[in-house]
Amino acid sequence: MRSSLSWGEVKHWRAGPREHDFAYPIFTFELDVDELPSLSVWPRLFGFGRRAVFSIWTDDYLSGEGGIRERVERVLREHGQAACPHRITLITMPRYFGYVFNPVSFFACFDQEGNVLGLITQVNNTFGETHVYPLACSAQPAPVTWRFPKEFFVSPFFDRSGDYTVTLEQEGSRLGIRVDLERGGEPAFSATLRGEAQPISARRIWATIRNYPVTSLMTMPRIHGQALALYYKAKATPYPRPEPASGYTIRSRQNIIHRARLALLWLLRACRRKRTEDHDYANS
Repeated sequence: MRSSLSWGEVKHWRAGPREHDFAYPIFTFELDVDELPSLSVWPRLFGFGRRAVFSIWTDDYLSGEGGIRERVERVLREHGQAACPHRITLITMPRYFGYVFNPVSFFACFDQEGNVLGLITQVNNTFGETHVYPLACSAQPAPVTWRFPKEFFVSPFFDRSGDYTVTLEQEGSRLGIRVDLERGGEPAFSATLRGEAQPISARRIWATIRNYPVTSLMTMPRIHGQALALYYKAKATPYPRPEPASGYTIRSRQNIIHRARLALLWLLRACRRKRTEDHDYANS
């Protein structure tokens, strides 16, 4: 079995308007998509397409007809990768008791010799939208780096300007991802995801539940907490959410939480604008 479960941490850093960084412990699953139909851990600790403590559902990833492998291959073909991946590793956090919010998931694609053929990055924002960055390459060993323009509105404190650099690292059975954002030739943001992989087993899953009992449930509250820290402590100004400008941006059905976030974003922008106007008037 090539699928594994990693314990590690995610780190974020941003340059301005005031330097801000944080790190959280996290776990991720690195799943061989060909193993998913037969990958099951008793008693209902992990399952594919069925209810379990941790579960993977096809409709949570990419879009279109077919299974996960067919969807990945279709995206790669559309971006010039004619070679069929021998192995596709999905790096993600599964649903936890039916719930998950994955800010980002990755599909790392390899040939029979272990060379990298591509990396598909699926980004989800907190406004009910999903974007896919398809990154193909000629077969080459890791680490592999791609550079491409930003097309998707993720954080309300960054607009869509700038260029991403994404690096896929591999050391033995371990995979690592680094994402850097550059704006105007200067570093603006970076994020790293690394962990120590172990084979999936009932013991490993029980240990994950014991050591990370609410990690999956804390993703959204942590995002909100860091956003408020940026607004009040770093004095960051939120941008309005733009309309999607790429065919690879998919708007899912927005629920009351997404609409509430849009209303909160509007309120924060209005408060910051009023504060600025009051300051300018006092100094005039």
